[in-house]
Amino acid sequence: MPPALTEDVTRARLKVQADLAKAAAAGVEPPRKNLIAAVIEVYGPRFLPAFEVLYVDAGDGDRVMNEDTAALRRAGLDIELGDSMPDVLLWNQNTDALWVIEAVTSDGEVDLHKLENLTRFARRHAKKRLGFTTAYASWKEAAARQGKHKNIAPGTRIWIQEDGAKQFTVETFETSRQRQCQ
Repeated sequence: MPPALTEDVTRARLKVQADLAKAAAAGVEPPRKNLIAAVIEVYGPRFLPAFEVLYVDAGDGDRVMNEDTAALRRAGLDIELGDSMPDVLLWNQNTDALWVIEAVTSDGEVDLHKLENLTRFARRHAKKRLGFTTAYASWKEAAARQGKHKNIAPGTRIWIQEDGAKQFTVETFETSRQRQCQ
């Protein structure tokens, strides 16, 4: 890459990181709401620009609000009693793809159980594609959770709010080898 282009990319990455750090430092919101807001305002537009927010589970009480129901219906989705719902559900209208995001502050990574449940949900609604991201506020929180649980499902992504210009794909030895052989 030409030096000027490299400098522009670095400057853009550092701006994202500075903006996220400033928002986190000023955050009067509870950590979970702050992380969900960052997922919606930073992660989605940066890494999933063609997706729109359908559903957000950021509070206590009723999990599905009237505006959520209308957006879900527009995407051809309905929630049944046994469905496990993510913190944030995105939809790409052009490709009919769904994207699930779990904002982890106390529990809720995209583990195999959640991946299987939400895959069934997407299949039931004949969605073309489904993706998953586990979001953490900091490297420290991600390391503490994964040091204990080691439960993030292969084939999913990880996003760290304090390092928000990057995302990471979770691979196993098997998935990495399969990808290299293609």
